[in-house]
Amino acid sequence: MHTRVFLIRHGITDWHLSGRVLGQRDIPLRDEGLAQAEAVASLLDGVPLADIIASPLSRATQTADVIGRRFSLDVARDPRLIDFRLGKWTGMTYDEVSENPEYQRFLADPLSERIPDGETLAEIRTRAISAVEQALEDSPSGDAIALVTHAGIIRVILAHYLGSHPANYHRIRVSPGSISVLSFSDGYELPRILATNITATVTDAIGS
Repeated sequence: MHTRVFLIRHGITDWHLSGRVLGQRDIPLRDEGLAQAEAVASLLDGVPLADIIASPLSRATQTADVIGRRFSLDVARDPRLIDFRLGKWTGMTYDEVSENPEYQRFLADPLSERIPDGETLAEIRTRAISAVEQALEDSPSGDAIALVTHAGIIRVILAHYLGSHPANYHRIRVSPGSISVLSFSDGYELPRILATNITATVTDAIGS
């Protein structure tokens, strides 16, 4: 018996269009983001979802609520699925962050280097994986579970179950309004990655 976990990234916000880093700032979806949530719900048609669990940030809960309405399911919230705590990088543009020496040090050694006023990757991985494992523990074997969260969290989870070094998380593309799928066996089989970055179109998946 296998339990499938659908990792869903929320849709876009105004801050995405302006190239600003959100972190744990609570910015709601723009209309295009809501449309992406509807597209995700359509892509999930036929999946026997039993539970939907979301990050408490509104961009994730709005996405999850759209899916919940399609499946007539209530949405639970798990704070362990919240986006990275980015400290002083929050609100900066992606270019500003990438040029920051502190960011370069974080990329070089994210397990021990702390985001200024934020987290280490080890802390992020611990809380993200514990959320997945709690969801599996709480759901009967064979159910399908949707976790609606953020790009960074999904990358960290995928890198973990791929058996990749945690620092490789940023190499995984996770588009807004995308679905990645994990499979867990109640036997001795290792967790498997069934799919990553499923979107409505190829151009959405590969980005610009």
